[in-house]
Amino acid sequence: MTPQFLEYNCLDSACTLQARNAFWDDLKQGFEPAYNMTIDLLPVLSFMQTRGIKINMSALETTKQEIISTAEGKQEELNRLCGRVLNVNSSKDCQTYFYVELGYPPYYNEGAVTVDDLALQRLTRGTAKRPGLKQAKLVQEIRGLKKLHGTYLDIEFDKDQRIRCSYNPRGTKFGRLSSSKTVFGTGTNLQNLPQEFKLFLEADEGYIFWEVDKRNAEWVVVAYLANDANMIKVVEDGLDVHTHTASLMFGVEAELIQYENKIVGQNTDADVIAQLRAADPILDKFCVNFPRTMSGRQAGKKNNHGRNYGEGDAKYALINEVDEREARRQGELYHGSYPGIQGTFQEGVKRQLGRERTLTNCFGRKVRFMDSWGPDLWKAAYSMLPQSSVVDSLNQGMVKLYNNDGLCNTPGCNIDILAQTHDSILLQVPVEVVMNPNFHGVRAAVHDYVSPTLTYSGLQFKIATDDKFGLNWGGVSKTNPKGMREVKDISQLSKVLGELLEPRAT
Repeated sequence: MTPQFLEYNCLDSACTLQARNAFWDDLKQGFEPAYNMTIDLLPVLSFMQTRGIKINMSALETTKQEIISTAEGKQEELNRLCGRVLNVNSSKDCQTYFYVELGYPPYYNEGAVTVDDLALQRLTRGTAKRPGLKQAKLVQEIRGLKKLHGTYLDIEFDKDQRIRCSYNPRGTKFGRLSSSKTVFGTGTNLQNLPQEFKLFLEADEGYIFWEVDKRNAEWVVVAYLANDANMIKVVEDGLDVHTHTASLMFGVEAELIQYENKIVGQNTDADVIAQLRAADPILDKFCVNFPRTMSGRQAGKKNNHGRNYGEGDAKYALINEVDEREARRQGELYHGSYPGIQGTFQEGVKRQLGRERTLTNCFGRKVRFMDSWGPDLWKAAYSMLPQSSVVDSLNQGMVKLYNNDGLCNTPGCNIDILAQTHDSILLQVPVEVVMNPNFHGVRAAVHDYVSPTLTYSGLQFKIATDDKFGLNWGGVSKTNPKGMREVKDISQLSKVLGELLEPRAT
């Protein structure tokens, strides 16, 4: 080593220590818990980054070729419908085709003309004055296939045919991890993978995936922050949150909400939905107050996901493709159903910010908010306590699990922690461990770790944990029978495992 190199490294270490000593006393004034949580995470994150997840390379290569062929076929169909070659990756060319050549009124995003995914959805659906456009649907599909191929299927994997990432324990302001490619340029962000790619990620030979997932996690925290009786009832009675919200919003029984959801499903076309409801004598009588472009349960779900953090009517209307009058009506029904959200939770956050511009969650994590006073600041602050509470509870549980040698390092048990996706942890466990009757105790221990008791507004509560098992990380379906399936009743685990481990018929 050269003298200059040695001197550089010595100065680097000395200056780091000098900087640390300068701010250490300040850090202890309320920020030490977040620091300690970060340090505690480093060993388990290092393990996850090193272990990686197995890739089914042969299935991946086959799918690559299928996607290329499918995209080419759709492009040929698009060109025929357009009467010319349309470059789906060129916003300018798509704008020219849809808004100039066809003469459709343009859609805007933040004041600029756009042909983004939402605009294409609207063009595909049509309006009362014009039919839907198959060309727009084809542009969406081709873009999706190209993104899947270019962003995920062409990832550079490590030489042992495993995918890895680099985790940043301080990746976000409120404690969530972030992930990215490894320092060697391989892998990708493992926290935001599409289902189409997850099915290529498989458990190692002799292992099975086990995902522990926090149920409606942030919504549950808001329920107790708001001290809202209706929300707390949903949590403590174990009700379906989206069904119950819709039941309160539209003033009908939960059974009718579920029945209507089976009839309407994921349809968003107002005419189709109207026909489905009119054809059913029960729905024709009781669903007069339901939204035109979605089922009642879907409306409950969309409001549950957006309104707690101050989502306004204009944004709700844009995201969910309803007019602002309908968005306003749903917002009023939602907040009327759960009055504690605006009255106790959101107003309480603003009062706390007004006093000291700082919020502290139940784990001692403190965050200062120094932006201009107003709605943007408030919206950011509303999400801090729920989001940070969920991730801190999950990360602390992950650390406890990793440090439990009886679960993670004992021969025969050997649970591997493979990934964390904000409100869930992906594990892989030896098949014989899951098949053993003693696994019930293992499961209970893991649930205890990731479901600690939280306290807000003088109320103690836990966030429920769901279990999913599979041989690959994709969702279970007819085309992916070995994917992750939820096991709500642990007594059914043996049956589920038998189905997963049964050899596929050729």
